[in-house]
Amino acid sequence: MKSTILSLSLLLALAGCDAAIIANQRAAAEAEAEADVAVKAGPDGVVAVEAAPAKDGDVKVAANVDVKVELKPEALDLETVTYLVKKGKVKDADALEKKLNNPKEKLHSIDIDGDGKLDKIQIVEVKQGDTIIFELHAFPSGKKDKDAFVIVGYVNFTADKTTNVLVVKATYAPVFIGYETIVYDYNVPIVVKNDVVVVTGGVGFYGWLYAPRPAYVGVVVWEAPTVVIDVHHDGCWPPGHCKHDHHHKHHKHKHKGKGKHWH
Repeated sequence: MKSTILSLSLLLALAGCDAAIIANQRAAAEAEAEADVAVKAGPDGVVAVEAAPAKDGDVKVAANVDVKVELKPEALDLETVTYLVKKGKVKDADALEKKLNNPKEKLHSIDIDGDGKLDKIQIVEVKQGDTIIFELHAFPSGKKDKDAFVIVGYVNFTADKTTNVLVVKATYAPVFIGYETIVYDYNVPIVVKNDVVVVTGGVGFYGWLYAPRPAYVGVVVWEAPTVVIDVHHDGCWPPGHCKHDHHHKHHKHKHKGKGKHWH
């Protein structure tokens, strides 16, 4: 009977030890996961928080990780964006998108992933009743993923059919510091005929904006990677395409006749 009691006590003690070991391992894993979160700061006040890459042997779980971004207003010149539209410097969304992505225009300096390269800006048009919205999507240049974008701003075109004005309003997305307090807006006279908006401002952009057409979605094109050509020691490219000198031996042939001929 005593031996049975001792055996049960020993089993209970071992079970308690196992539970304690498992609890310690779980706590260590949670602490390591928290430590694996890396904070990266880039230019223009960009701060990106992302999970560190999984180590070899770790269980890889497919998940969409939200990247927290914080930008300063000077990283995107929305004032000039509205000016280009107002003065007819762009004829449509495609022309505006090209100016946004032209480094010479200096309309933005957004670099979400901090790799030293300007991120691509895509315009995506969304129609909501009498309002047309241009969403400005920024794509981190290092990811090259069509789903890895951050909305950085909006340009809204709202037709107020009661007051006969088109309200153009540009605002920053919540990823910008002080986005709630910065608004660039102006009004353009319109005429509404049979529920159709006709802009009387005379700028070609508005004619395109309210013309029958599909919603605009810009195309993001990343730069092709630099190709390094490995030139072989024999200077042949492609390999095996060089002409090699072949040394032909001269053979002596005897012909019937008076003389000997050499070839």
